[in-house]
Amino acid sequence: MKRMLQMTLAAIMLMIAGTAAALAGEVEATIVEIRPDASVMVLSDGQTYSIPVDFFVDDLKPGMRVLVFYDESTSNRMLTDVQILD
Repeated sequence: MKRMLQMTLAAIMLMIAGTAAALAGEVEATIVEIRPDASVMVLSDGQTYSIPVDFFVDDLKPGMRVLVFYDESTSNRMLTDVQILD
């Protein structure tokens, strides 16, 4: 019985890990607009991305080409990382 419970818990953990990975994404685009007051960034892909409280966006400007990593586990796309491309 204990072995069955362990196997079930392991299967559940694998499903959760797989689901979390499927909800992450990345996109290469150009910054169209940054609205710090609303905590959002709009990219040339037409999507709006939420900016986390601990993100430093002062170096980001409209027109910059970026590689954006985001999490879709909530109802919106939350930024997890932004890399400036040349």
